[in-house]
Amino acid sequence: MKAIISHQKQSGLISALIITLAAIGTISLVDSINVVTCAPVIGVCAMFILALRYPPRLVMICLIPLGLFVFFRLWQTLNVTVAPESLMNRYWIRITTFSTAGCIALVASAYRSRLLKVTNQLLRILEAIPLPLIISDSSGVIRAVSETTCSVTGLDRDQIIGFQLPDIVGSHLLEEADEDWYKHWLESPEGKIFNVELQLGNKRSTARVGRLGSGRHAFMIVIFL
Repeated sequence: MKAIISHQKQSGLISALIITLAAIGTISLVDSINVVTCAPVIGVCAMFILALRYPPRLVMICLIPLGLFVFFRLWQTLNVTVAPESLMNRYWIRITTFSTAGCIALVASAYRSRLLKVTNQLLRILEAIPLPLIISDSSGVIRAVSETTCSVTGLDRDQIIGFQLPDIVGSHLLEEADEDWYKHWLESPEGKIFNVELQLGNKRSTARVGRLGSGRHAFMIVIFL
């Protein structure tokens, strides 16, 4: 397990550095064509892409070289010996704006990381419910199951998590129960709970399906009664 986590962290660092290098390369390419540098705009876009995908520590690691390169490009395009005061003020405003955007990106990354941690804690609590329970994301991929679910299906937790919900419940049984139940779940408001006949292993019973969250961050909670 530790090896898997270490591999995930390493691959995350590599992909983040690739995004950073791609942003630096794009700035160099565009600046070779345009007279006015586009470093702040591309830099801000890259920072928020990093903030939406990676933890704050990784964002900070990538922000340092990206920020230094943006400041270098701004200073390189400005001849301080002949530049008028209005032009100097414009470039200092750009530097301040870029720095502020970097701080906002770090805060957003920290908030997203904290929200993900709380969500995982909630999933662990729900797993402890002494009933067959399956939690999947908005795409139908199973993210958590209870011990009772493992007992009913005869599968380990690692054998269930990561599979599509129809792979465990049975797609034909889902269609028999209610062909529109998944669409009904997608369109239901947060906290909405409805009943549907489903089968888990050899057990066919009423299941309560609820929605937690909204959009692509929503979770489906299925509890067999």
